[in-house]
Amino acid sequence: MRSLILPLLYSALLGRAFTINADGGTLVTTEEGVVAGTLVLPTVRQFLGIPFASAGRWEAPSKPAKRSSILKADKFSDTCLQLKTPGNLEFLKLAGGQGIDIPESENCLTVNIWAPSTSRKQKTAVLLWIYGGAFQFGSSNLPIYGGQNIVRDHDDITIVTFNYRLNIFGQPNAPQLANGHDSQNFGLLDLEAAVQWVHDNIAAFGGDPNRISIFGQSAGSTAADAYSFSHPHDTIVKGIIQQSGNLALVTNGLLANPTLDETSWNAISEAVGCGNVTNSAQFSCMKAIPARTLEDAVIQSGINFKFIVDDITLFSDLAQRRASGNFLRVPVLGGSTLNEGDIFVVASQLVASGSAVPFSTEIMSDIMTQTGFTCNAGVTAQDRLKAKVPTWRYQYQAVFANQSPRQDMRAYHASEIPIVFGTYNTSTFAPPTADEIALSKYMQTAWVAFARNPTQGLVNFGWPLYNPTTLSTAQLGNLANSTGVSFIQGSLIDTVCSSDDLNQLQTFSSQLASNFA
Repeated sequence: MRSLILPLLYSALLGRAFTINADGGTLVTTEEGVVAGTLVLPTVRQFLGIPFASAGRWEAPSKPAKRSSILKADKFSDTCLQLKTPGNLEFLKLAGGQGIDIPESENCLTVNIWAPSTSRKQKTAVLLWIYGGAFQFGSSNLPIYGGQNIVRDHDDITIVTFNYRLNIFGQPNAPQLANGHDSQNFGLLDLEAAVQWVHDNIAAFGGDPNRISIFGQSAGSTAADAYSFSHPHDTIVKGIIQQSGNLALVTNGLLANPTLDETSWNAISEAVGCGNVTNSAQFSCMKAIPARTLEDAVIQSGINFKFIVDDITLFSDLAQRRASGNFLRVPVLGGSTLNEGDIFVVASQLVASGSAVPFSTEIMSDIMTQTGFTCNAGVTAQDRLKAKVPTWRYQYQAVFANQSPRQDMRAYHASEIPIVFGTYNTSTFAPPTADEIALSKYMQTAWVAFARNPTQGLVNFGWPLYNPTTLSTAQLGNLANSTGVSFIQGSLIDTVCSSDDLNQLQTFSSQLASNFA
């Protein structure tokens, strides 16, 4: 009764008419105060833009402020500032054009929740989504990340998405912050804060705080992997799904610097009028620059601000930690797509020359896919196996007209996301096919089975535990079964993953890339 009186009292004080729906349960009390969601579907509650943390520029996240009024959680918050370079914009266009024109600001640390209505099963498993974008761009406010369809079609599941800080706002490489004992990889700290907030509050939304799994794609998957190494004794996260990303993207220098990159910081500081003397005055000046001015300077500079290997969130002795199993030993479902590199190669050529020739793009893409994603997925799976962690591996192979607008964009990086979320209708390229709808239902069911019971869910679903020498790597949407799964030996898709073969492929890839630069 008390839980009903409190929202009514808030409503009366505010002079607002909120409807208490016994079946809908759209008023929820969090640690910070009451939030009012909506019934986005008859059986699905939606809560958008709930603060999970607060943080000043280049400050670690802290708990959000308490609220005395009801938060109307019926629209997304601003997203964190994105690095909208020509290459990143071309990527977004090729992937469907989402995320280009959404509002941005530094007031962006929010979660979105899709939960079953209170007439359905409560105390559900929880999946927390981490979006990709190389830690330079990305947002939870994309139609393809909507969780309503998964929750509508599956009992015992709640979906949560959130925003985290990016590029210079997420990893500034500021010399003034280098002498402390805290991390300045703020995007990864935001993930930690989101996990903690979900654990502390999700029961109020009908989720089970003891059954939280994290899942992400590309940079989001890499962040999930990073979390497992920086929290080896964590008791919150019970399972991890890694889609096309892991810490190999950090160790190869693509997403992180071994040490602080003072040159990049000073270049932007000079560009915005704060000088190149790394003192407290420079830092105060940089903190006062309008966010849009700062972001525009980064875009014009062509600089990608990367994470720092700080031995707090990312580790210099990663190889030893992997070998000794010094990471969070929870079940993992991980994999990649068959043609990851297609979208990168096509986007880069379109930006460079305005055109992309299919045959050449596919050759370069196949090498990039193998060296950057397929082999690394195999290594990650092997690390978990050695540590006796329940592990499953997949490779997504489907090609659908409404996800792949060009013949040289096959099962490319990120093409599986609308299939996992069941949001394929958001595409404007073409209508979905019957096979696409069926494959989406199958993959959703697999992901939900893992979330419900990370140790046994996929076994009960019919997926064998990963073993590189047995038929245990799930091929999703390939010619043998376009609406479901067939299994192959992992060793067969990793045949060129020895060091010598990889070195030769990487050299050849660099030579090809130089011909198209």
